[in-house]
Amino acid sequence: LAEREARGEPLTRAELGVLLAYAKIVLFSDIVASDVPDDAHFDRDLMGYFPERMAKKYAAEIHGHRLRREIIARVVANDLVNRGGPSFVNRLQEATGRTAADVVRTFAVVRDGFALPALYSEIDALDNQIDGQTQLDLYQMVSRLIYVTSGWYLKNDAGTAPLGQRIAELQEARKALEPKLVSLLPTFSRERIEEKRHGLFKAGAPERLAEQLALSEVAELIPDIALTARAAGADIVAAAKAFFAVSDAFRIPRVEDAARSITPSDYYDQLALSRATDTIGAARRGIAVAALTGHAKAADPVAAWLEAGGERVARIRERLQALTEGGDITVSRLSVASGLMSDLTGM
Repeated sequence: LAEREARGEPLTRAELGVLLAYAKIVLFSDIVASDVPDDAHFDRDLMGYFPERMAKKYAAEIHGHRLRREIIARVVANDLVNRGGPSFVNRLQEATGRTAADVVRTFAVVRDGFALPALYSEIDALDNQIDGQTQLDLYQMVSRLIYVTSGWYLKNDAGTAPLGQRIAELQEARKALEPKLVSLLPTFSRERIEEKRHGLFKAGAPERLAEQLALSEVAELIPDIALTARAAGADIVAAAKAFFAVSDAFRIPRVEDAARSITPSDYYDQLALSRATDTIGAARRGIAVAALTGHAKAADPVAAWLEAGGERVARIRERLQALTEGGDITVSRLSVASGLMSDLTGM
């Protein structure tokens, strides 16, 4: 396998099929052994397994079926592995230290909070209408949203609230923010989104779908913005303005864009890269909360916080700019940048 990787030879379809099958078998066992199938939220997965007429006519019998838990486990395992890939659970467990059951619950929060089944149906409907590779790229954009947002929840949300409540909170945050997201973004991010939207539309994606997928990289920040609002006791739109103002002040979108282009050389480089990006995200949230709580009456809380920080903040901003724009970004540069930003959260 190492030799094939060195030659740039990917796994064959047959090999991928075996990996998918074994991933589903292992995950099925993990789900059955947990209390995940007992959560009322997964009743929709149970009922969706059966033909609609049958589900309506025999709902009571289905809910009382002795294999109810196994059916739910099979449906959810299939959906998660089909959408996230065979390594989805293992990668997130390694990155977060959480259990397989936690990963499955979080997948459900992201899947249903972002209404992804409907989004997948829109992409499915493009079969034989657009280039096959373009369609795969659309699926990959949704997969990235699932993975990144699931990782955020597993690192920042204890997951103790009922599943239905967690999903409803994400849906409410989306309802409040998505219509305003583009107007709140820094210029750099707004231009990137528009460029991506135009490219997707030109490649054949319907206009609404192209816009939704172009925004997916920003949509993955919605849970973080919602947490910022709760921590600061602020309106979620005000929190979003502060969140993106901090992003702009410290050029975080450029840093994130550069970080995505890094190909880690080994496992520990990957861990360092993940840790650095997590630290930058936590620092952004911490600064936004500090600005919203410490300068709540200011017209621009973040500008007031930057001014109050004086020379120290100005120097760190200059060093961050030098680190992230003075040549190609590396894991070591990113680690230093994350440390500098983390220092600011104690102000």
